Amino acid sequence: MKNQIVEKDLEEIFKSHKNKKYLKKKNIIITGASGFIGFYLSKYFIKYFNELKLSKLYITCINSDKLNKKLKNNQKKKIFIKKFDVNSGNIKAFKSKFDIIIHAASIASPTFYRKFPIETMQANVNGLWNLLEQIKNKKTKILFFSSSEIYGNPDLKNIPTKETYYGNVNSAGPRSCYDESKRFCETICYVYSKKYKKITPIIIRPFNNFGPGLSTSDKRLPADLANQVLNRKNITLFSSGKPKRSFCYISDAVTGYINAISYNKFEIFNIGNDKEISVKKFAEYFRDGSKKILNHLPKIKFKLSKDKNYLTDNPDRRCPDLSKSKKLLGYSCKVNTKQGIENYIKFLNYENKY
Repeated sequence: MKNQIVEKDLEEIFKSHKNKKYLKKKNIIITGASGFIGFYLSKYFIKYFNELKLSKLYITCINSDKLNKKLKNNQKKKIFIKKFDVNSGNIKAFKSKFDIIIHAASIASPTFYRKFPIETMQANVNGLWNLLEQIKNKKTKILFFSSSEIYGNPDLKNIPTKETYYGNVNSAGPRSCYDESKRFCETICYVYSKKYKKITPIIIRPFNNFGPGLSTSDKRLPADLANQVLNRKNITLFSSGKPKRSFCYISDAVTGYINAISYNKFEIFNIGNDKEISVKKFAEYFRDGSKKILNHLPKIKFKLSKDKNYLTDNPDRRCPDLSKSKKLLGYSCKVNTKQGIENYIKFLNYENKY
C-alpha cells in the first residue's frame, strides 16, 4: 500500500514542475538518496520516470540495500539503486555519461554533525571535490545542496536574508564543521564553474525543510516534535521557544529544487518559506495536529538540554528573501506550516500502522 500523503505531494510537485522537457533523454545520478531531501527527489523521479522521458536514473547512497526497501522501487530497467561513497567513489564505474548530478550527500542534523565533525567535513568537501574532478571536462549540470546555515546568525537588517549576504558565522565553534564546510563547498563550485566552462553548478540553500521522509530519529526540531507526539508524550523544547524559523514543507521545497535544475548558468538560490514563526508556535502546531489526528493533547514544556553546546551559535532568526527564486524560477510556497505538520503526522502515523 502506498502512503497517500506522499503520493499527493508527488502529484503536486509534478504539476508545479515548469520545464519538464529539459529532462528529456537525460541521465541523472542522485547522491545521498537515503537522506531526507535525496529520498523525496528519488521518489519523484522514480514515479515520473516515463512522463519526464528520462534516459537513466542512478540513485546512490552508502547503504543501497536499505534504500531499495525504503523506496520500494519496482526496478524499472533504466532505474538503478547503487552503493556509492562520494568521498572515494568513481562515477565512471556506472558506465554512463551523466547530464545531471543531484548532490545531496551530507550529514545535516546538528546533533550528528557535532558528534561527527571530521566525517561531516569530509563528506561535504571531499565528496563534492571528488565529483567535480570527475566531471570537470564534461558538459554536466550539478545541483549542489548547500545550507541556510552558511548565513550564521544574521543581523536584523539582513532578515529576510538575500543570497548576497556574506554571513555571520563562527569559524571555530561546535557548528562550524558544517557551516564552514558548506561555505567552502560553495567556493569550490564557483571556482570550478569559472575554470571549467562545461560544468554548470547550481547552488541551493534550503531553509528548514520538514515533512514525510524526515526520520523521527533525525534529531532536528520537526523530527523531535513528531517523535514525541507519536509516542503520546508531552512536547519538550530545549530553548525558550522564542527563536524564529521559516519552516518549508518538503513538496514545496522539492518543487523549487527541481525547477532550479533547468536553470542554464551558475547561480545560488534560497529555497524555503518566507513566513517566519517562533519555535514555540511551531510546537503549538504539532500539539494541535496531535490532538486532531492522534487524539492526544500534549503539554508543551521547556527544559535545559544536558548538551552544553546545544544552543551555541544557534541563530535567533532564519528567514529567506525569495525574490530571486520567485523571479528566476517562478518559485512559491503552497503548503502552509500548519497543514504541512498535519501531513507529516498523518504520514508517520500511517507508516507506524503498516
